[in-house]
Amino acid sequence: MDGAEPLLILLLGALIVAIDGHLVFRGSVGYLGEVYRPGRARQVATLATVLFHLVMLGAVALVASVGLDPNAGIQPLLARIGVLLLLTALAHGVTMAVLSRLREQQLSTLIAETQIAVEKRPVLGHPVEPDPEIVRRLNGQRDMPPPAEAPANGAPADDPGF
Repeated sequence: MDGAEPLLILLLGALIVAIDGHLVFRGSVGYLGEVYRPGRARQVATLATVLFHLVMLGAVALVASVGLDPNAGIQPLLARIGVLLLLTALAHGVTMAVLSRLREQQLSTLIAETQIAVEKRPVLGHPVEPDPEIVRRLNGQRDMPPPAEAPANGAPADDPGF
């Protein structure tokens, strides 16, 4: 494989990065969607995924450019692919850690906003209800069902009436 080896490494590396980057993006939108608004979760996931792609494509270019003996056989090619896979796994883990930290930070912000909203009470002494959107995101629910109304006979809503 005289001159084709670096090109093959570039193509295989780009394919590995594209597949893993797609998986990172798809997983992070749902993961961040639990605490961010849907549009905002997609933006944050896009930023993290673009960073992942840039770092990994740079690593692919560096691994492909390292000069090895062209007559060494298949072993150097396999070694380079192994290095790319290890670097991809490392970058994947770092990206997940960054996304986890962003999610925890946003969750802390939501909790603080809810506590502030509950503590602020009007002058007349009536409590201020927390924002239902914040409560929904804190509970991790996509769509909250409306509260069940109690029957007219005073029995609990889930009472079968036996």
